[in-house]
Amino acid sequence: MKTSSIFKKSLVALVASSALLAGQLYAEETISSAAKTEQSSVKADRHHGHKGGMHKMLRKLDLTDAQKVQFKVIFDKYKANRPEHPTKEQRAAHKADRLALITTAGFDEVKATEMVEAKQQMQLQKMLTQMKIQNEIYQLLTPEQQQTFQDKFNSGKGHKPHD
Repeated sequence: MKTSSIFKKSLVALVASSALLAGQLYAEETISSAAKTEQSSVKADRHHGHKGGMHKMLRKLDLTDAQKVQFKVIFDKYKANRPEHPTKEQRAAHKADRLALITTAGFDEVKATEMVEAKQQMQLQKMLTQMKIQNEIYQLLTPEQQQTFQDKFNSGKGHKPHD
């Protein structure tokens, strides 16, 4: 009975930590549409959901046309290496694997660990790429823009809080 309780608590901890990590990744969205015109940015927001964080901050920095072009070059450079989003079938298969893992009488901790580690590895790579993009963009800002960026970053302005 105690072993079952330990496994259940471990599973809940794994699921909770995955949910927290996913929330952090969502909060670190790339700013790929910052180089687009304001009209296309609004359209992208409407079709792809929240684009907060650095994207919103950059819109408030009065970017020059040259900076916008440079940002687009950066985004295009990383776009080629971006992994494809999973297909509907792949997502369904993953969901079925998770359900099978959860509902099986004997919990397969090795398989669960592999699934979590694979997801974390993908999320790690995504975050690293996003941070590289953000660093390259920051380096293209003028000293005044960099200071404004830092001020907004430190004050928490320029992004929406995630609950």
